Amino acid sequence: MNVIAERSTFQSGETGGWTELKVAKVSVMQAPPLYHTTGEVLDVSSAPGLERMARFLANFVTAAAGATRAELNP
Repeated sequence: MNVIAERSTFQSGETGGWTELKVAKVSVMQAPPLYHTTGEVLDVSSAPGLERMARFLANFVTAAAGATRAELNP
Protein backbone atom coordinates (compact mmCIF):
# COMPACT_ATOMS: atom_id res chain seq x y z
CA MET A 1 0.00 0.00 0.00
CA ASN A 2 1.30 3.42 -0.93
CA VAL A 3 0.20 6.22 1.34
CA ILE A 4 0.00 9.84 0.26
CA ALA A 5 -0.88 11.93 3.27
CA GLU A 6 -1.35 15.64 3.09
CA ARG A 7 -3.74 18.20 4.44
CA SER A 8 -6.38 19.24 1.97
CA THR A 9 -9.79 20.88 1.84
CA PHE A 10 -10.83 18.53 -0.99
CA GLN A 11 -14.07 16.66 -0.29
CA SER A 12 -14.32 13.29 -2.01
CA GLY A 13 -17.64 11.56 -2.54
CA GLU A 14 -16.87 9.36 0.45
CA THR A 15 -16.33 12.30 2.83
CA GLY A 16 -18.40 15.03 1.17
CA GLY A 17 -21.49 14.23 3.21
CA TRP A 18 -19.60 15.21 6.36
CA THR A 19 -18.69 18.71 5.16
CA GLU A 20 -20.58 20.45 7.97
CA LEU A 21 -18.47 18.70 10.60
CA LYS A 22 -15.24 20.63 11.02
CA VAL A 23 -13.20 17.55 11.86
CA ALA A 24 -10.46 15.52 10.23
CA LYS A 25 -11.64 13.07 7.56
CA VAL A 26 -9.78 10.21 5.91
CA SER A 27 -10.44 8.76 2.49
CA VAL A 28 -8.87 5.55 1.20
CA MET A 29 -9.14 4.55 -2.43
CA GLN A 30 -7.63 2.24 -4.99
CA ALA A 31 -5.50 3.93 -7.61
CA PRO A 32 -5.45 3.35 -11.39
CA PRO A 33 -5.27 1.46 -13.66
CA LEU A 34 -8.48 -0.38 -12.70
CA TYR A 35 -10.23 2.20 -10.49
CA HIS A 36 -13.73 2.90 -11.86
CA THR A 37 -13.28 0.68 -14.91
CA THR A 38 -15.01 -2.51 -16.02
CA GLY A 39 -11.80 -4.34 -15.06
CA GLU A 40 -12.33 -3.51 -11.40
CA VAL A 41 -13.86 -6.84 -10.37
CA LEU A 42 -13.54 -8.97 -7.25
CA ASP A 43 -11.28 -11.50 -8.98
CA VAL A 44 -8.45 -8.94 -9.33
CA SER A 45 -8.47 -8.12 -5.62
CA SER A 46 -5.43 -9.33 -3.74
CA ALA A 47 -6.31 -11.29 -0.60
CA PRO A 48 -2.94 -10.43 1.02
CA GLY A 49 -3.44 -6.80 -0.01
CA LEU A 50 -6.91 -6.71 1.53
CA GLU A 51 -5.53 -8.21 4.73
CA ARG A 52 -2.75 -5.59 4.86
CA MET A 53 -5.33 -2.85 4.34
CA ALA A 54 -7.57 -4.24 7.08
CA ARG A 55 -4.60 -4.35 9.48
CA PHE A 56 -3.64 -0.78 8.57
CA LEU A 57 -7.18 0.47 9.18
CA ALA A 58 -7.41 -1.38 12.51
CA ASN A 59 -4.11 0.19 13.65
CA PHE A 60 -5.17 3.61 12.34
CA VAL A 61 -8.52 3.51 14.18
CA THR A 62 -6.80 2.37 17.38
CA ALA A 63 -4.30 5.24 17.16
CA ALA A 64 -7.03 7.77 16.37
CA ALA A 65 -9.15 6.53 19.28
CA GLY A 66 -6.26 7.27 21.65
CA ALA A 67 -5.55 10.75 20.26
CA THR A 68 -6.84 14.01 21.59
CA ARG A 69 -9.14 16.22 19.50
CA ALA A 70 -6.28 18.73 19.17
CA GLU A 71 -3.99 16.02 17.79
CA LEU A 72 -6.59 14.99 15.23
CA ASN A 73 -7.62 18.52 14.23
CA PRO A 74 -4.53 20.72 14.55
